Amino acid sequence: MIGAPTLVPPAYLTGPDYHDTFGPEVADLCEAIGFAPDPEQRLGLDMLFGFDKKGKSTAFEFACICCRQNMKTGLFKQAALGWLYITDQNLVVWSAHEFSTSQEAFRDMEILIEGSTFLSKRVKKINRANGEEAIELRTGQRLKFKARTKHGGRGLTGDKIVLDEAFALQPDHIGALMPTLSVRPDPQLVYGSSAGVAHSEVLRGIRDRGRTGASPRLAYCEWCAPRRSCAADNCDHEPRKWDGCQLDNVENWHAGNPLLGRVRANGSGLTLEYVRAEREAMGGVLIQEFMRERMGWWDDPSTADIFGAGKWEKGERENRPEGLVLSGLAVAVAMDLKSSAIVGAGVNDEGVWLRVLQHGPGTNWAVDRAKQLQETYGVTVVIDGKGPGAVLIPTLERENVTLHVATTQDVLDAFANLRSRVTDGTVLYTPAKELDAAVQGAALRPVGDRFAIGRKASTNDVSPLEAASLASWQATLGPTPSRSAYESDDYDDEDLMYV
Repeated sequence: MIGAPTLVPPAYLTGPDYHDTFGPEVADLCEAIGFAPDPEQRLGLDMLFGFDKKGKSTAFEFACICCRQNMKTGLFKQAALGWLYITDQNLVVWSAHEFSTSQEAFRDMEILIEGSTFLSKRVKKINRANGEEAIELRTGQRLKFKARTKHGGRGLTGDKIVLDEAFALQPDHIGALMPTLSVRPDPQLVYGSSAGVAHSEVLRGIRDRGRTGASPRLAYCEWCAPRRSCAADNCDHEPRKWDGCQLDNVENWHAGNPLLGRVRANGSGLTLEYVRAEREAMGGVLIQEFMRERMGWWDDPSTADIFGAGKWEKGERENRPEGLVLSGLAVAVAMDLKSSAIVGAGVNDEGVWLRVLQHGPGTNWAVDRAKQLQETYGVTVVIDGKGPGAVLIPTLERENVTLHVATTQDVLDAFANLRSRVTDGTVLYTPAKELDAAVQGAALRPVGDRFAIGRKASTNDVSPLEAASLASWQATLGPTPSRSAYESDDYDDEDLMYV
């Protein structure tokens, strides 16, 4: 390490007291092979390898939250070496959300070990087969690398488990993994991530416990910039636009990026010049990314996270264009069946225009209203075949309403279409308090590698937003009728019903 850097203190640091720690021994081992820990990594090693008077780890869970390319992956490599060569753990499992990430970690560990005569002479074999990457020592210790699958928790069991890219952890992973650790003599779960995204429910729970110190066996360290107001009240954080923007504050960059301004002995480091260039390049829709990945500011599960800060609000229009035709029509029902929504959509050169045609209590009225609207405009009614609205399908069919019963794939496509268009500024809508409330309370629900609207996690009735998503999707893909939806009395404000 060049320059003997001082410790950048984490914004949050909690954890159990320990009698002693193997952290310094692990740090010495890493330094001896040219992989010396930074001061922050030494802090993490001390916490992770702390043990009580009985020799058991004081931390069952350890979490390190820090901006990307600063310390987390290096810390976990150092910990893995300590587990294999200092504390002799039988099985260490390193997992990541992406297969390529776990492969990259394996290659780095292979290079570290094979580059040291002291370490490599204890290696029995290295398995390089895709999906089966592992390093095994002559004394039996093993380090395996895995990518997490939806139900992959059971396959991750070991004495020490590294959960890299923890922002993508799902309840399935932890629910399947936890029981497998119960028979291990001294298990540990290690979480590493940059600040969480909107759907990081599991990591957010760890953060909340860690920041408050609420869990006696969770060791937690987090580096992030403090959240302060910008000098201008209306600052939108665009680069070179505002004086006193907190995203331009170099002290903030240092607080969230302990590596900033350092050069390690191997030549790696993070320079101010690079971060300045990064800041310049990450304006517009990338501002939120800069906040999360360089400032360490978490996305919250709110409107700003689903569509991007302020994006939805920018689509509100008091005056609708003349001659806009209704080409999308969708019905959705609240999860508790206490309300229903019908939303229409039309398309012009400006984008997709949305309007809540009716939203009201119960479900009985929705069939008659959907039938009336279809007879007026000749548009197929879209409804989610797997959602609460499916309860209306038999009645709608008996009433000879032409339906498109949306599949799960359709729903995912529709929501992706809506999010993309809101981000691009091509979703416009007539003001409606129920639609704004739905957007404000909506939460994301991961489905594989995609997202849908999470009814259970949402704090408001999201049926207007679900209907808007399906109507927008239909309007951009389906046929356009000949009659204008905005020329009919059926589309007047006084004909709408609100909760």
